[in-house]
Amino acid sequence: MIRLKQKKKKKYKQLLCSVVLLALTLFVFGFAADRIRLSNESEQTTILEKAVTRTITQCYALEGSAYLTTHYGLTYDPDQYLIDYQYIGSNLRPDVTIIKRN
Repeated sequence: MIRLKQKKKKKYKQLLCSVVLLALTLFVFGFAADRIRLSNESEQTTILEKAVTRTITQCYALEGSAYLTTHYGLTYDPDQYLIDYQYIGSNLRPDVTIIKRN
């Protein structure tokens, strides 16, 4: 009888350890996935900034983002990013600010 209780206690401890280990593993994977997602969002913003700068430098366009997307193949999600142009002069590259929307 005592051995049976000891075996049940041992199985219970093993089950508890397994559940705790599984929960810890899931937490670690969830945390890592969130960090990767944040890193990807930051990288997307950087890539968009480089693409806009490269496209503007190529055409020195003063027509705005509609002209750039139509004629130069610039693609971005306008619901996710706001691109602000400040024109300096007809022969100067405009100042560009890219703002990530929430």
